[in-house]
Amino acid sequence: MTAITPNDAHIRMALRKKLTSTGRGHSDTVVLDELGICRGEVRVDVAVVNGEIHGYEIKSDRDSLRRLASQVELYSKVLDQATLVAGERHFDAAAALLPEWWGLLLVKPSNNGPHLKRVRRAQKNPSRDARSLVELLWLEDSIALLERHGLDRGVRSKPRRIIWDRICESLDIEVIAAAVRAHLKTRAISTDHP
Repeated sequence: MTAITPNDAHIRMALRKKLTSTGRGHSDTVVLDELGICRGEVRVDVAVVNGEIHGYEIKSDRDSLRRLASQVELYSKVLDQATLVAGERHFDAAAALLPEWWGLLLVKPSNNGPHLKRVRRAQKNPSRDARSLVELLWLEDSIALLERHGLDRGVRSKPRRIIWDRICESLDIEVIAAAVRAHLKTRAISTDHP
């Protein structure tokens, strides 16, 4: 029996299975599909949110690498860690487009579905952008963040961009990142449990 070349849906299912099995026992971990970042300019195929945001970009053998360079640039503004999950056909070419801190998972077809083999472990992203991160917060969460730090005076009724500017000018990127992670987890939980 010949193994079928896995498509995006097969790979996503195998990846989610792997991520949920390694995340068992961590009640603060959520796995999100299609996380929109950079004001919806790009979507992270699968994101794991716990003490960090780890994004996974899937490139099956049926995909093209046309958008990968721009995806890498935008993912690098927001994600703490990133991993490319790629089929054998694109693996070497895709790996050459990635910064060293990106992880690599090679997708190999098997009779039991896609097998994901780690080639390189993801490292900490050295170049997150505070503004791109804060734009993941909804308006009320942005105001609440400023409120918690006593910085909400004079901006409560201002447009989002002014509120985001105040956050970026006043708070450390790690404080912003922690607020974004908490927001994404809360949003995921409220979506799952209406």
